[in-house]
Amino acid sequence: MKKGFIFLTFIFFLNLCCLFGESNWSIDFYGVSSEDLDKNMAEMTSDLYYTQLCEIKNFSVSDKRDAIPNNTIPEKDLFSNSNLSFYTVISKKPESSKWLATMHIYNKNSDSELTSTKEFDSYYKILMEGKQELKESFISLIQNHKSGPAKEEESSSIPEPSFTPTIKASTENLAGTWQGEQNIEKILIMRGGRGFVIFKNGASMNISIKIEGSTIIISQTGKANASFFPDLPRQQALEAALTAEPITWKLQMTADNTLEGIKNTLLADGDSIQSGNIDVKWSRKL
Repeated sequence: MKKGFIFLTFIFFLNLCCLFGESNWSIDFYGVSSEDLDKNMAEMTSDLYYTQLCEIKNFSVSDKRDAIPNNTIPEKDLFSNSNLSFYTVISKKPESSKWLATMHIYNKNSDSELTSTKEFDSYYKILMEGKQELKESFISLIQNHKSGPAKEEESSSIPEPSFTPTIKASTENLAGTWQGEQNIEKILIMRGGRGFVIFKNGASMNISIKIEGSTIIISQTGKANASFFPDLPRQQALEAALTAEPITWKLQMTADNTLEGIKNTLLADGDSIQSGNIDVKWSRKL
């Protein structure tokens, strides 16, 4: 039985190499399925996976989520013979605070499926998994070892730009993962003008993106949350969040991988709280 499984896995690897080469992967993405997440959280996580997959070098990703109902596992007859089909199932571990994320990679051409499950201490940890970890998990599942061009590590340093001239921005060239504020872990911007902010305290904020001339306007969507104001004392943040205006950023693209401008949010002024602006600088996370 074990020898048969090893043989089938070996044949699966050979088929993948013939179809896609050593490091170029054509992937049909079918999203995230979970019975333990509400619709909004499932969609947000699915958007995160899709954005990160699209950012990985040598991954050619097709979004197939419209082909299946929300939050369901895709039927295998939908899959293409020419591409790898990929989806993830997320579940809460019974009688535990831990979460499980199971990757499914299916090759219809050889009728072969590989799965790999990772355990996370919290759901927040799933959202924090970066694109490099996703890439390594994906490729190691297929090739049985961590892979990826070593030269990609060279892109970790981001050159310091001057504040001029301003580069014309679009939702296309803004798409990706950004960082730069002390209390924010990362900002995900998607091509459709939507995205979300993940705070270091675990909170997540949905955002919308629009462009007016050379100005990028990023706005909080949905209700305010006290966790969106980590610089404020907790009790003051709880009270202020009840009537707070949406947080907004007005930024300019000063280099391919840099955004600079101001953020309008709630600030402490002695014993009182008021709306005010602070200077911010974001860098694309490569």
